[in-house]
Amino acid sequence: MFINLSRLGKSGTGMWQYSIKLLDALHELNQLEGIICAQMHEEFFKKYDCLIITVPDWVSNTSKISKLRPILWFLYSFLMYFKLKNILSDKTILSTTHHYLPFFKNQIITIHDLRPYFYPDSLLQKIYFRYLLSRNIRKLLHILTVSETVKHQISVNYKVSEDNISVIYNAVDISEFGFKKNDNNNQFLLAVGASWKHKNIHTLLANHQTWINKYRLVIVSGETEYSNYLKLKAEELGIMNSIDFLHGISFSKLKELYASASALVYPSLDEGFGIPPLEAFASGTPAIVSQIPVFIEILEDCAIYVDPNSAESWIDAFKKLEDANDQDFEGLRKYAEKYDLNNMKSMFINFTKKL
Repeated sequence: MFINLSRLGKSGTGMWQYSIKLLDALHELNQLEGIICAQMHEEFFKKYDCLIITVPDWVSNTSKISKLRPILWFLYSFLMYFKLKNILSDKTILSTTHHYLPFFKNQIITIHDLRPYFYPDSLLQKIYFRYLLSRNIRKLLHILTVSETVKHQISVNYKVSEDNISVIYNAVDISEFGFKKNDNNNQFLLAVGASWKHKNIHTLLANHQTWINKYRLVIVSGETEYSNYLKLKAEELGIMNSIDFLHGISFSKLKELYASASALVYPSLDEGFGIPPLEAFASGTPAIVSQIPVFIEILEDCAIYVDPNSAESWIDAFKKLEDANDQDFEGLRKYAEKYDLNNMKSMFINFTKKL
């Protein structure tokens, strides 16, 4: 099986983490024949000791919304058929993103969520998810996704049988994460992945009265239009002095923040899986999350749930956080173990049997 990572962007993102773990599962199961990736990632993937096919960096994804790159990718994908047809004509191609290659048969794509279907970042994204993908999805060999919630959404919105969709949960390696460090003199809330509007961090800012007297807020994001909007919003509300905006931090730094934070706040409108709350759990740190179906599926009763549009709900969520003691969060790390790499491998094996 060839794994298509050509649209995989910056390392350290949720998409990157999922892709690498799926790649590791393929490799350990001796099913990895080759990798298609951007030139900037070639050195990293050499350790898998398989055929590596590179594409120019300018067709890979970025943390910024680009009107040009999707068009360049779309055009280049047709060229890839003529360049690779002799190599891949009879191979199974698995993409860890939602991008398929024109003309190739035996393709599997991964749809992590339908956020672009409901909340597109651009007209191009809307066209792809609403029209192009809709026309071609039933020609694919199979579809992967990361939760039962998204599996049902794909089936309903694209009219695809659920038998043609398999769920492979994301994985968290809790050994990578340190235990929570209590520091009553440095209490802060952590918001991560705040690069896009659907992450809904503006509702946390709008309800700052519920937390600002006790906590600082650390927002981790790319430098995007939405992160700039959050800065303007914070200025308007007069709370900029209580917020730290961090861009382009390393995964090591992020793990330090998880371990030190009083809580992760993740009030997303839509997610496919939601890896940050589990990474917080792996650090023994509680998470306040929006009460949406996928979080209820993945996090069960371990999270503190909030209706982001309700001031009363925010008050209640922070009261639950403040009333809790360390014993209430002792089970978080154990719960995160449920989503380890062995579970991911097991789900992948079940998927290959289905094929």
